[in-house]
Amino acid sequence: MSSPAQELRFGDTTIDFAGRRLWRAGEEQALEPKAFAVLALLAGEPGRVFTRDEILDAVWGHRHVTPGVLNRIATLLRHALGEDAHHPRLLHTLHGVGYRFDLPPADAPPPSEPVAASAVTHAPRTAPAVLWYTGLLVAVIAVGAGGWWWSSGRKADRVRDAAPSSHAIATAVPPTLVVMPLKPIGEGDSVRIIADGLGEELICSLAQVEGLRVIARDSTRLATDASADPATLVQRLGITHALEGNLQQAGQSLRVRLRLVDAQGGGTLWTRDFDRDASEVLLLQRDIAETVASSLALRLGLSEAPSRSGDAEFLRRYHIARALVSLRDLPPEASTERAEREFRALLSERPDDARAHAGLALALEVRAQRRPTLAATLREEALREATLAQRLDATLAEPYFVLAANACIADDWERCLSLQERALRVNPSNAEMAYGMTLSLARLGYLDRAEARARELQARDPLGRSGGFMLARVLDTRGRHDEARRLLEPLPAYAAYARWFNAVWRKDYAGALRIAKVDIDGPNHPDAYAKQLAPGYIAASEALIDPSRWPRAIAAFDAYEKATGMGNFSRVLAPTAPQNAAPLIDELNRVRQRGYSTWDLLLWTKDLAYLRRDPAFQRFLHDNGILSYWRAHGFPSQCRAEGDGAVCE
Repeated sequence: MSSPAQELRFGDTTIDFAGRRLWRAGEEQALEPKAFAVLALLAGEPGRVFTRDEILDAVWGHRHVTPGVLNRIATLLRHALGEDAHHPRLLHTLHGVGYRFDLPPADAPPPSEPVAASAVTHAPRTAPAVLWYTGLLVAVIAVGAGGWWWSSGRKADRVRDAAPSSHAIATAVPPTLVVMPLKPIGEGDSVRIIADGLGEELICSLAQVEGLRVIARDSTRLATDASADPATLVQRLGITHALEGNLQQAGQSLRVRLRLVDAQGGGTLWTRDFDRDASEVLLLQRDIAETVASSLALRLGLSEAPSRSGDAEFLRRYHIARALVSLRDLPPEASTERAEREFRALLSERPDDARAHAGLALALEVRAQRRPTLAATLREEALREATLAQRLDATLAEPYFVLAANACIADDWERCLSLQERALRVNPSNAEMAYGMTLSLARLGYLDRAEARARELQARDPLGRSGGFMLARVLDTRGRHDEARRLLEPLPAYAAYARWFNAVWRKDYAGALRIAKVDIDGPNHPDAYAKQLAPGYIAASEALIDPSRWPRAIAAFDAYEKATGMGNFSRVLAPTAPQNAAPLIDELNRVRQRGYSTWDLLLWTKDLAYLRRDPAFQRFLHDNGILSYWRAHGFPSQCRAEGDGAVCE
């Protein structure tokens, strides 16, 4: 510890100015460098009022920094000091002026631990403020969806103040940014396609700003729907800042005009133009990310200099192909297979283009998931393409995702999870990357950790489909079927199988029959095998209603399996299933190794305990390296070691 001249002590708190550390109750409190600098400035002269401009000048030099940054810093400091913003003892806000740090009286007791958010009762807003806001909201909604974010954000703040979360907040909420789709300026499809693709890639670039949460693509798109309710969306997204703007293209020249908005204060923080050649689009994204990070007093996590891309036409074709990979609601021949052909054509023109190699690797991996009979061949090439893309550009997320998928299938769990973590560090707002990590944890039996990951995905993508679907699958696996139902019901046709099982777990057999007939056997299901699977699901639904019909259902399962070489997993519900647990476990394991669905989570489903009681389950744990991983990293909460195996509830 430093000498007394270099520190300030009061109660159970010590500010170590020389070591740039804050200690409270015997524990060091983590603080960002800028946050400690503000604390040192204020605590260095207790009782003095520092204006906001004085603090910004002293700590940031007032360069590209907005006054709104201080609101976040004050929140961090109050949390570290163990203070409640509504009853401050040390750090006081003088509204419209600045901040003052007061030392407590010499005989004052040490500050208590921070109060959990659920225990705090906030004073309601005054009626005039609410009336003012209501009038503003009506006026903003009248001019269209593009302008409602900022006033709605203020209403969302009031809603959160009046109804605090039921969960205790362990750390300060990070600033949350929504990147609105870029508006294309000009005629023709080229500028629109590049604007869409660039907006999506900006989400990835900005997600790498340390300490910034960026709302994922799907939620952003849904939030721009003019029919959506503004106040509800802003509350669910929890945004603090928004980035909106447009893209102009003139030949090979790109100009992006952006506006950063403070969603809490409602004001524009800055408006700027960013100009680059089309081949420098990655540098353009970096310029924007650095500017946003600087203005929010955060640090950009990128290190390597971005490579150059192709010309504007190459860029247009790349973004078309990349968008096709994500269209899971269309059959493979209309989406991933088209994308694969386009990526191959792009690589014939630019053999060393890292993003095109990464895009091809991802298209092959997704196609392998959707074409199980071709999976081995497709994944072999996907692995080569991902390795090459990674060698060309280590900052891309897709290669890590593809390499992780192969490691998971090979039961190399250490490498599987490590690569998935790396993919998420590169692009934490990518729902696909987070989905993969969540599924791996669930496949290892870590259902509580999988649920936490799924909820984190939902925080970044609260309106998107992936987070809701994955969370629902985990909740169903854990036996919380009513919660899962609420998440599954609004999802489109691809979730029909999960909805069917959820109805079965809830013993709504009539509802399961409707899902089998309307959704699985309907015209809108994107799965190429849905029509072949449907008779088995219909027959199983009827057998659950009338058990005398099980022989007919089993005959339908047999017919499907003979025709396709794959299993119909409604077989796990048959009365004879417990006597045939071993082949069911083997088939579910083959599904996991093919990596094309979440069917293998049936192995962990609470309602199917007979699978885990069968001796074949012990072989499954041994042969796939799961038991070894548990011994090295800890057993799941529902499992315990017993002899040379494990018992799982």
